[in-house]
Amino acid sequence: MEKYFLIALVILSLVALAGCASQSVVMNDTKTYDITKDICSLDIDINAADFVIEQGEEFSVESNLKNLSVSEEDGVLKIVEKTKFARNYNSAFLRLCIPDDMTFENASIKTGASKLTAESFSANALELKTGAGRVEFEYLEASENVNIKGGAGEIFVKDGNLNNLTLDLGVGELNMTAKLLGESELKFGVGESDLTLIGSRDDYNLDITSGVGKITVDDANSAFFANSTNGESHVRIKGGVGSTNITFQE
Repeated sequence: MEKYFLIALVILSLVALAGCASQSVVMNDTKTYDITKDICSLDIDINAADFVIEQGEEFSVESNLKNLSVSEEDGVLKIVEKTKFARNYNSAFLRLCIPDDMTFENASIKTGASKLTAESFSANALELKTGAGRVEFEYLEASENVNIKGGAGEIFVKDGNLNNLTLDLGVGELNMTAKLLGESELKFGVGESDLTLIGSRDDYNLDITSGVGKITVDDANSAFFANSTNGESHVRIKGGVGSTNITFQE
């Protein structure tokens, strides 16, 4: 009897989840949230939506997500989506406008299956955690430290200036062009990655440990790459299963 009860419970749970998945998370109208000018930090946690960060004259937030919480406390702008379980995210969007010259003291951005696109984004300290979506920055800057943890999605940084970068990829793909400063530690996963370091070879001290995949430096196998011992930027690289290509751009 207990066995059949458990089977029935599982079936009811699956039906309930299927119902949740079919429900749309979007409203019919777009909501605009009023934001003060006294914002110094950012805390964002969303599941899945077309998420755009753009430049403008002042802060503003627009979205059609039903269960979105936008709040301000002690100079921190907090944007959190409270939807649980998988649902229908068709046409869901979130738009954050920040002032042109804005540099956040601290910024934490967590995305699930979202597609995040950003123009210029700057913070003293940045934490970026991605899931199965796509993240693309035209320009990314972190003056103190930056921590990027990738999932199964894609991360693109077209230009950047990053100090003390900690990168940990899952099964996703990385395509980054940036100047790395200080002490950086990069751990690659399953996907294929391209890393273009802004500067010359002499600017970097590379410490490379290959995994199952292949790592090349300027199209040569990393095993034959002579590390620069005088570079001010120390970059420790640990390869994964996928292939990683490292080049320099002066």
